[in-house]
Amino acid sequence: MKEMHIPWAKPYIDKEELDEVIDSIKSTWITMGPKVKRFEEEMADYIGVRHGIAVSNGTAALDVALKALGIQPVDEVIIPAMTYIATANAVLYQHARPVLADIKPDTFNIDPEDVLRKITKKTRCIIPIDYGGQGADYDALTRIAREHDVHLLVDGAPSLGGEYKGKKLCSFGDIATTSFHAAKIMTTGEGGMVFTDDDELDRKSRIIRNQGEDPQKKYYHPLLGHNYRMTDLHAAIGLAQFRKLTAILKKRAELAEYYNKNLRGAGAIKLPYVAPYNKHAWFLYTVLVDNGDSVEKYCKSKGVELRRSWPLPIHQQPIYHSITGGSYPVAEDVTRRILNLPMYFTMTWEEQDYVIKHLKDAVK
Repeated sequence: MKEMHIPWAKPYIDKEELDEVIDSIKSTWITMGPKVKRFEEEMADYIGVRHGIAVSNGTAALDVALKALGIQPVDEVIIPAMTYIATANAVLYQHARPVLADIKPDTFNIDPEDVLRKITKKTRCIIPIDYGGQGADYDALTRIAREHDVHLLVDGAPSLGGEYKGKKLCSFGDIATTSFHAAKIMTTGEGGMVFTDDDELDRKSRIIRNQGEDPQKKYYHPLLGHNYRMTDLHAAIGLAQFRKLTAILKKRAELAEYYNKNLRGAGAIKLPYVAPYNKHAWFLYTVLVDNGDSVEKYCKSKGVELRRSWPLPIHQQPIYHSITGGSYPVAEDVTRRILNLPMYFTMTWEEQDYVIKHLKDAVK
C-alpha cells in the first residue's frame, strides 16, 4: 500500500463558494448585509425555527445566547464534563459558575440523571452538546428543564443536519447554537449561528451581536453588546455550502458505514453507538481504544491524522481545576481512550482503507 497523508478534516470548497464571494466583493457590500440576512433565513427554515442570528463564530454564538437568556454572576450552569472548552468558557464570560455533569457511556452526551443530581436553587441553565453530531436525550432534558424552571441552551456546534426523533437538531431548547468552523460539516470559514423560536430572545441576540445597538434605531444602545457580526463574505461561503449540505451529509453517512463495516470485529476498537431515535450527522466518527496516545502517535507516523476530541475532561483543564472539582468517571474513562478518525467529503475509499489498515496495526 502506497504511503499517503490523510488529514483529519478538509473543507469542501469549489467554484460555487468563489462565485458567491466574488459576487459580494463586486457588490461592495462585504460587511453584514443582504447575504447574511438570506443565510439566516435559509438556515432557520432548514432547522425549522422562526429565527436564525448569524455571528462571527460558534463561541460568540454561545456567549450571545447566554447573555440573551440573562445569565448572571450568581447563577449556575450545568454542562457536560466532556465538552469543547468553549462551552465552559462561555459560562465564565458571564462570571457564572459552570457545574459539571457526567456523560453517558454510549452516546457520550450529558447524562440526564447526573444533571438531576447537580441541580440546585442557583441553577439557571443546562447546556447539552450533541457530541460528534448525535442528539442528546432531549425528552429527558426538556422535562428536567421545565420541572425545575431552568433554561435549556443547546450547543449544536457538531450536529447540523442531525435529527432526534425526526426533528432537526438545533431546534430544541429555548435557544440553540451551531458553528461553521472550517472543520465542521459545513463552513463559512469562521462563523456561527443562534437559533430560537422566541421573539424576545431573537431581539436581544441581534442587539448583543451588534455592539448592543437596536436594529430599529441606529446608534441607540439598550444593551451591552459585542462586535460579533458575520460578514457577507462569510455568509456567501455559507450560502454555497448550504446548497451542498444534503450531499455532504449523505457522503459522511456513507463514510461512517464503511468504517463500521471494515472495523467491526476488531475487538480492541469500540465502534460508535447510535441511539435508535437519532439520525447522526457524523461530524465525528469516534472510536475508543486502549493507549490512545500511542495509537495516535503510530498513525501519525504513517501519515494518518487523528483527533482526540477531547483528551481531557473539563475539570482536568488547568483553568478549571479550582472552579469545578469532583470526579466524573465516565468522562475520565472516555477521554483517556477516545479517537476521532479522518472524515471529509472528498475522502476516497482508498484513503479510508489506508486509515483502517494503520488503525488496526496500531491497536495490535
